[in-house]
Amino acid sequence: MHFDQPITVLIGEHKLEQFQDPNYGIYTYKTDQLDGFKIADIDLSTYKYPNGPVADFNRIQIYVDSRTSKKYLGFRYTTVRQDEIQELIASLKKNYPEFEQRKDSAGDVYLWDLKSLNAWLFYYPNHSVDSNGKDFLNSNFLYVKKGTRLDDSKDSSIPTIWQQIDGLYPKD
Repeated sequence: MHFDQPITVLIGEHKLEQFQDPNYGIYTYKTDQLDGFKIADIDLSTYKYPNGPVADFNRIQIYVDSRTSKKYLGFRYTTVRQDEIQELIASLKKNYPEFEQRKDSAGDVYLWDLKSLNAWLFYYPNHSVDSNGKDFLNSNFLYVKKGTRLDDSKDSSIPTIWQQIDGLYPKD
């Protein structure tokens, strides 16, 4: 999808749930039924981590500018499928070789400023633990229109998502 296009067709096809993203304050539609969704050339999958906590399953959130106009601002894809995480990172690094790599306690974080697409792309991992005490990654891929602010605010005193990610994962 291209930025600023209405997502009404996508909403109807996939029966997405509406809510406000608690991390970025942006109005969103979400689903954990991922058949038909792709990132780059990779098909996304409906998946729940075996023996994982209740919230550890794959899902996508489609960001929109408002409840009324529903124009596309980007998405956040959360995945717990370990092989898919590595496959997505490798594909993104290959397709977009100019990125910043940073370190976090959970692993490597990647930030892309995709000037040709007028977009920002971020990858940041989190650790989860299954019921057997085994650590695994619960990772986020965030793609948004460049300049998008928290709460999709037009107020320049509100940080952009880039500023938020930059503050959470500072350069060494």
